[in-house]
Amino acid sequence: MHIYKVAPSLPISENMNQKFSENLVSAIKDALPDKTNVAIYLMDLLSLGKEAVYRRLRGTVSFDIEESALISRDLNISLDHIIGMKSEDKAVFNLNLIQRSDILDDYCRFIDNYIQTFRRLQLYSNSKCYSAYNVIPLSFYTQYDLISKFYWYKWLYQMEGFENTTQFSQFSFPTRVSDIHKLFIQESRFIDSSSFVLARNIFVSLARDVDFFSRLNLLTKAEVQQIKIELIDLLTNLESVAASGIWNGGKEVFFYLSNMNFESSYTYLECSDFELSILRVFSFGSIHSLKDQVCKVHKDWLDSLKRSSTLISRSGDVHRAEYFNEQKEAINTIL
Repeated sequence: MHIYKVAPSLPISENMNQKFSENLVSAIKDALPDKTNVAIYLMDLLSLGKEAVYRRLRGTVSFDIEESALISRDLNISLDHIIGMKSEDKAVFNLNLIQRSDILDDYCRFIDNYIQTFRRLQLYSNSKCYSAYNVIPLSFYTQYDLISKFYWYKWLYQMEGFENTTQFSQFSFPTRVSDIHKLFIQESRFIDSSSFVLARNIFVSLARDVDFFSRLNLLTKAEVQQIKIELIDLLTNLESVAASGIWNGGKEVFFYLSNMNFESSYTYLECSDFELSILRVFSFGSIHSLKDQVCKVHKDWLDSLKRSSTLISRSGDVHRAEYFNEQKEAINTIL
């Protein structure tokens, strides 16, 4: 079994620099839409003049580390692939984390990274998303104002402690977050096929969190009931989507109920041009990898979760009805 780790920095010779630049230019051309002017794109992204960009494209000047990182981030290009790493037990992981010093900006950048990936997937007609969730995913609840506000509130409470104990009613949900959530949903609708493996307690877990904050006297009884109404409505809508197997304006979707517990939430995205492995960490954070071997292990893990789960979309009427009824009854009991 291999243990993947971030590769250490290595001295780069002139030949390696040249090969890196050649591979990077090739990767940029592959990642950009057809007929895009590569030079103009790089001039805008790197704030360089025309001649400076053409020197880099010709290979007479190498891209520096900062320029390479900007390109990698903007086009979701894996630098370890560009370097040509052959080692089986090393991989570069991109960190998509949120720092306490600049939470709002970091969170918006975190969501924007997903938006840029979705936009890249729109260029292909065979895009697929495989996910396993042990918490309610962003794509399920962003259209619900109070649930969205509660997740943000809960996360800030964990991160900052709310030393002065801000009441839920006094907490203002940032407009920037609401706006970028809407853009996230809009861009994610273009994925052609989605498969979701759901942990059986993800909706009940939210109800328990709401109850916890209620017992802290941070939510009023009226607010608890309003969140409960949204949560029940979310379940009703998901049950309808699961029955039809269609969502997002005609895209196919498959829902599975896991028969085993799993430790985190996982997502794997693929199309004919690239694949991306995403592991959720620290609530809203994630780590990403484009390395083939990491993606293969990740997809194999998701396939194993799916094999041990029960399909409830389209078929599986009895299991589907039992599950959603159990969730609603449990939520009614807790809240």
